[in-house]
Amino acid sequence: MTSIAYGRLIFCKEMNGGEVKPLHNMKVKLFDDDVGPDTLLAEAMTDMEGRFKFTYDPKAAGWLDTPDLKVMVYEVQPQYDKEKKLVTTDVPVTGYEPEVHNNVPLARFDFGDIEVKYWEYWPMPESYTPRLYVNPDKGFPLMQEQRPGRNAEEKKKALQAAGVYFKPPMCKTEKEEMETPGASLGDDALVDMMLNGFNPCIPQKASDGRLYVEFKYDGILLDGVHHAPNTRAYFKYDKDKQLRLDTIELTDRIGGYQRGHDACLGEPVVYSAATSSAEDWAKVKRMWRVNYFLFGEVVTHLGGTHLNIEQYIVPMMRNVRLNPVFNLLFPHFYGTVSINHGADQLLTGGTALVPQGSAVTIDSVATAARGGFTTMNWDSWTPRSKLTQGHYFAELQAKFWEVIAQHVDEYFKEHEKEIVNQWKEIFLWSDELVKNGVPYTQQEDNYYDNSEANKASSPHPKVGHCNVSVSPITGVEALTAGNKKENLDRLKQLCRYLLLLTTFKHSWVND
Repeated sequence: MTSIAYGRLIFCKEMNGGEVKPLHNMKVKLFDDDVGPDTLLAEAMTDMEGRFKFTYDPKAAGWLDTPDLKVMVYEVQPQYDKEKKLVTTDVPVTGYEPEVHNNVPLARFDFGDIEVKYWEYWPMPESYTPRLYVNPDKGFPLMQEQRPGRNAEEKKKALQAAGVYFKPPMCKTEKEEMETPGASLGDDALVDMMLNGFNPCIPQKASDGRLYVEFKYDGILLDGVHHAPNTRAYFKYDKDKQLRLDTIELTDRIGGYQRGHDACLGEPVVYSAATSSAEDWAKVKRMWRVNYFLFGEVVTHLGGTHLNIEQYIVPMMRNVRLNPVFNLLFPHFYGTVSINHGADQLLTGGTALVPQGSAVTIDSVATAARGGFTTMNWDSWTPRSKLTQGHYFAELQAKFWEVIAQHVDEYFKEHEKEIVNQWKEIFLWSDELVKNGVPYTQQEDNYYDNSEANKASSPHPKVGHCNVSVSPITGVEALTAGNKKENLDRLKQLCRYLLLLTTFKHSWVND
């Protein structure tokens, strides 16, 4: 004789404002809880309402043993082996403690609602950007163990701490300095840094035809100890159409750098190689490079890649499981959130790099990262154009974008039927992505190329009292002949954007 056990999985109500949100398409397994290894009685998948049902044989619990029933919840993690074949692993979800129901003799047993803390959001404004909640007692949720390469780096650091050192490969700056001492501090090196460095900039157009890149501390809380002028570097083309550094402006706050971030700004002071002493010119270039590094780490690296990617990961992990898009993106998301929270300590903690080595305080790092974050969006994003010969970042990013586009098109062609069948998951992903978005900030439109800008013409839905920066993926729960192409194209665009961020863009700014 067989028995039936059933119930419903829901997200933790406390973490979702009391709302009952079904945990759909999750693998669940029914066990007989034993002193030794538990006995597997049945497996099932939750439906779109989070409901599950097991059919099992109570005799499988053992002779004279009335089963002690418990439900375990699993995340199905996809991986690609060396032959590029998809393999999956069932990994137990750690976001809840399974309740054991002892000696269940009933032919039908109702587990009721089982609440699971699964990929929950960290409450804002505590997190400032859409972040994963990390229970300090439980650690990270699933799929957050770092990849072997990252673990190898951690082991290397541990060995270095013990006195065993590894000689890293020589970087570009070291090579330049070996060949020509001082070359990395020259004007041409600063131009190359602006175009192709770890923080590749998109210059703005000045009214006199020049281009400029500026780093501003306006609205960012400062410590009153470090000198933090706003810096603006101007560039112009020479007769051979090559960009050259022309002038650098420094703008201080009236009353000195001890004044707060909201102090009025003074008049800019202009420096150039032609009009300034060699010592002053070297100093202002150094100030621009310091700001380049600081804003590069906080806005471009931390905000533009790590935190930007996390805002897509959390709602995807909460909602997308059976749709083939999950298998396309998951391998590139692996370990990201773990690394992000590690960066909180490395970059922004009390003894971390940014608050210790710059004028930016601990509390204002998140503000600075969020400031750039609000200008980012996947919708209508395309790579910037080349400014000049030697603009390698723009050239390589454009080529990589083409490769990714081809890859995504081929994947969608192969899996289109199931992507369409499981479209409800994409709708739920889109819905949570938008509801947890940060406010939209419209960018100035005087950049030399607005291809990567978060455009005002893109959809920016109103959530609460403000429009959010990120656009919805879709507005429909199911695809029809009339809306299929438009919605699939939008999903393709999102996948291209996320794959570029997690591969080429992060590798460039990180390495």
